[in-house]
Amino acid sequence: MDLANRGWIMRNPALYWGLLFFLVFGGQFVIRYVRDNDFYILQFIFGTIGLLVMAIGLIMNIRNNKKSI
Repeated sequence: MDLANRGWIMRNPALYWGLLFFLVFGGQFVIRYVRDNDFYILQFIFGTIGLLVMAIGLIMNIRNNKKSI
């Protein structure tokens, strides 16, 4: 396995962790809210943090690509 040829998501750790938090905690939040009509504030906060980190990672990625061109 060649470590230099990693996937595009592993090149940007902020995007990776943001996506992970958003999918895990945001997914749990949506499932519990729809199924049981329960609003768990901690899952909502972590899902929102994941979304923000993912957006910041994408913005950083776009800026780095513009600088290298």
